[in-house]
Amino acid sequence: MRLCQSIKKSRNLVVISGPSGSGKTSICKELTKCPKVKQSISYTTRKPRDGEKEGVDYCFVERSVFEKLVKEDKFIEYAEYCGHLYGTPIGPVRSAVDDNRIFLLAIDVKGAMQVMKKRPDALYIFIKAPDDETLKQRLRNRLTEDDEIINKRFMAAREEMEASKHYDYCVINDRLDDAVKEIEGILQI
Repeated sequence: MRLCQSIKKSRNLVVISGPSGSGKTSICKELTKCPKVKQSISYTTRKPRDGEKEGVDYCFVERSVFEKLVKEDKFIEYAEYCGHLYGTPIGPVRSAVDDNRIFLLAIDVKGAMQVMKKRPDALYIFIKAPDDETLKQRLRNRLTEDDEIINKRFMAAREEMEASKHYDYCVINDRLDDAVKEIEGILQI
């Protein structure tokens, strides 16, 4: 994979962000097939979806545990989204960057804005669905949330699109393979 050979070391913290349903998690799973690329495992207070594994997809914790970690300044970013808390632990970010590995943060827009303030040297990539209908369909296809939550996520997504102007790159995820190839190209610059 070309990705492994040509990424500049100065850009080894890569934030991949976008609305729920944009495909950021799927893209990151593909990118981490390269041994030099590692993805952060976020903490969340939401319940696992079907097929998600503790410590692989997320660290699932109770709200009280999450709030304690916030007080202890253990997150590089955290945000509340649709009633659940999400956060990126700072320890693994430091370790991966120190080891000169490419470290991906797949986070929401609010979290990315926090990281931008702390790490302006990182590379920021915004992921968009090709259109509103595709985004809505992706949210429905999860089959894990009711219509009210899907509508909340969709409305939040429309607001989050405005933030794309603050990112280094914007990638439209119409087809997963094409989006991954585009990001591989970006990371080679």
